Amino acid sequence: MNPDSSIDQLVLVTVSGSQADAFTDKINRAGLYVTQIDSSGGILNEATVSMLIGLSKRQLPMLLDILHECCRTRRRFIPVHVEAPLLEIQPAVIEAEVGGALIYVLDVERFEQV
Repeated sequence: MNPDSSIDQLVLVTVSGSQADAFTDKINRAGLYVTQIDSSGGILNEATVSMLIGLSKRQLPMLLDILHECCRTRRRFIPVHVEAPLLEIQPAVIEAEVGGALIYVLDVERFEQV
């Protein structure tokens, strides 16, 4: 990050583990740095990555463009476990939307690097 630029926003982003590497590579090439926190959750209990990104307000549109490019949602069919004693039932599947990103943008009152 350019030493002249000030950090006045903190972006907390949670993305799919499968999309995290491409997103991280792209924002690093754009001059932004990220702190990653591995996690999992959601209905599918899949790996996710939460990221903390400090930036200036003027860099936010660029970050959002990269997010829209790298973290698209997609549809996936997942099996549903159905218990039916004494019946033969084909495993049921449901369609779920996976991927994408959750984005929180917070104003930073003070940033200090020690």
